[in-house]
Amino acid sequence: MDSEVVLVYTLDEALNHVGFGRFQILVLVYAGLDLVAEAMEETLLTSVVFAGLLVGSYSWGFISDNYGRSFH
Repeated sequence: MDSEVVLVYTLDEALNHVGFGRFQILVLVYAGLDLVAEAMEETLLTSVVFAGLLVGSYSWGFISDNYGRSFH
C-alpha cells in the first residue's frame, strides 16, 4: 500500500511558510484604499466596471460577427 503523509498546518504556520512578499503588500495597499474611498468614488468604480462590460461585449460581438463569418 502507498503511505500518504498528510501535513496539517495551523494558520500561523501557513502564514509564516508563505511569507510576506510583494503580492501581499499590494493586496494590503488595495484593501486599505477601500477604507479611504468615499461613497462617490466607490459608485464610480462600480459604474466603470459595468461600462467596460457593455463596451467589451458590444465590441467582441461586432468582431466575432465580422471575423467569425469569414472563417466559416
